[in-house]
Amino acid sequence: MIKRLIASLGVLGITGCAAVAIPPAQLESSEASIRGAEEMGASGVPNARLHLQLAREQTDSAKKLAAGGDQRAVLVLARAESDAELALGLAREASVHSEALKAAASLAALHTLTNP
Repeated sequence: MIKRLIASLGVLGITGCAAVAIPPAQLESSEASIRGAEEMGASGVPNARLHLQLAREQTDSAKKLAAGGDQRAVLVLARAESDAELALGLAREASVHSEALKAAASLAALHTLTNP
């Protein structure tokens, strides 16, 4: 009886320390979202920079959680991908806004030239 109890505790101890497998596609998707946000210039947009940094930290945290056997790793990685996508969207929005302001200024200048 005691041998079985010790054996059971040993098995639980070993499986409790096993790493959690993060689906490779999910990890690649999260890292691709981070790269996309970086390439879009998220580092130059304050709100986007914050979410980009959170995405990086959460990706690192998810890898550590997975190595430690914590099932929450997959959820943390999903949150990282969401933050990276938000950073990408904020960077795009800032770019589009900047272009719209330039277009409005060009239109105003053109209007001034044609209607003195």
